[in-house]
Amino acid sequence: MRILVGDVRPRVKDSDARMSRKRTGKNTASQAGDTEPMEPVRKTPLRRKASRKSSPADQDRRAASVHGLSHEGQIRELNEDSWRWEPLTDDAALYAVADGMGGHDRGEVASELAISTLFAEGKTEMEAADGRDVETLKGVIHTSFANANRAVLECGRDNDSNMGTTLVTALVYRDSDAFVANVGDSRGYLLRGGSLQQVTRDHSLVAYLVQMGELTREQARTHPSGNILVRSVGSTDDVEIDVFHVPLQRDDALLLCSDGLWSELPDEEIQEIIVGNPDPKKACEALVARANEAGGKDNITCVVVVV
Repeated sequence: MRILVGDVRPRVKDSDARMSRKRTGKNTASQAGDTEPMEPVRKTPLRRKASRKSSPADQDRRAASVHGLSHEGQIRELNEDSWRWEPLTDDAALYAVADGMGGHDRGEVASELAISTLFAEGKTEMEAADGRDVETLKGVIHTSFANANRAVLECGRDNDSNMGTTLVTALVYRDSDAFVANVGDSRGYLLRGGSLQQVTRDHSLVAYLVQMGELTREQARTHPSGNILVRSVGSTDDVEIDVFHVPLQRDDALLLCSDGLWSELPDEEIQEIIVGNPDPKKACEALVARANEAGGKDNITCVVVVV
């Protein structure tokens, strides 16, 4: 159910925010965040590597360094999550996870539509982009997200449906820079030197209550409003998008996941699993298996990228 509310978070846009209740039926609340998120993208030049075309060996290496996995969990019969990755151009690849909302009210349609539109628009924008500076790549993400939001919103209106979705994505440029963006509570993490850090900020009611000092993170983990979002794709004409610039180092790993993973496992356990499984395929399998063992109360989806 979507609820139109007033200003419920700091620095909210002038227009009203829409709150979206995810129909997950969870009794336990989502986490508000175990680690501090990174600062948003700034106007800084990118570190550039030698320009060259991708060879088949490059493509094989890139394909071998990423894996994604999705599971309906232990309670849900329908999997409303979607995920995808693919190269957009010779110098950039896109990775994404979406968690559809609406139950049988087309949540799975919303997540797949958001991702398919995101990738189609991202490819078009990257091929047409004049340059590869921070602001240009940031613009690619904003435009792609905006079109994905419009596609879900129009599909919902055309079908008299209250569909919506979260969306988290990483645009990786030449394995040297990542642009991580999100709407909702699907998360992006960075693992560096064995330490896991949440890059994104959750757009949920309890997350903003934590930011405002009205809840502790421990209280947020069991708060009854843990499944209420203050931003989602497809809920309003103008959705606000967070974008974070992450300069990458060799052997860094990125994790994109739906809340079906992080609501079951604390960040410390997620970190331990990825560190103990450096191969992305094994890491994804271990993460999903452990989340199911912990309860599997929602759909579970993750994408792990090692650069």
